[in-house]
Amino acid sequence: MKKQPVKALALLLLCSLPLSAVTERVYLEKTKDNVTTHRFIIKNRIPAGYRVNLETIDRDRRTSQVFNLDAQLGTISWSYEDPGENTRIMAERKDNNIILQGKARGKAITKKFKINDLPWNQSFNLGLEKFALDDIKKTKFWAIGTSGPGYMKITKFSVKRKKTETISVLGGKTSAVHIQISLSGLLSMFWTGNYWYRKSDGFFLRYKGKNKPGAPVSIMEISEEKNEDEIEKDQ
Repeated sequence: MKKQPVKALALLLLCSLPLSAVTERVYLEKTKDNVTTHRFIIKNRIPAGYRVNLETIDRDRRTSQVFNLDAQLGTISWSYEDPGENTRIMAERKDNNIILQGKARGKAITKKFKINDLPWNQSFNLGLEKFALDDIKKTKFWAIGTSGPGYMKITKFSVKRKKTETISVLGGKTSAVHIQISLSGLLSMFWTGNYWYRKSDGFFLRYKGKNKPGAPVSIMEISEEKNEDEIEKDQ
């Protein structure tokens, strides 16, 4: 992979706190009439980086993803499986190209996305945990869509730091950094999401926004966290 611009490296490398060695996080995403469960298993057992497994359960629909992340939480490779849509794809970054191939909605797919030195942040909310710890106001990243008009297309996103707020999570109050993510440029009018990260360690706590135009407001929030010992005890 080509070197990232000095400014991008600075905002990432100044944040020294990594994701936990092995943790399980459960987030509940609630809309007016539905609850979706997102279960993350985070491991730092790949060379100089992390492996994140994500299982999402939405009513009868179950999707799974695997993210291999570098030490700065940028995506190296990603797989996505949605049996209900007959979708199973894999994507990998090679220099400033992302190669995607597999089957999407029952049809074979092969795509090559040409990007620049900006990070590929397919893990989205987790991928900004180090940014949340820094004091840089803005950044951008690339991500591939899995629904709506951006399905299996590459899109550039803009990130803005808003302010530090006190929010209530897990039965208590905590100081959190409010970050806003939107589609880049004029496309920002079509989607904006708000994210909150714990100020002390950058831990992703909450998301609020509409997942697509016309959709109801969703609130995704941490509901449970386990460390390695607790995970092994439950097995």
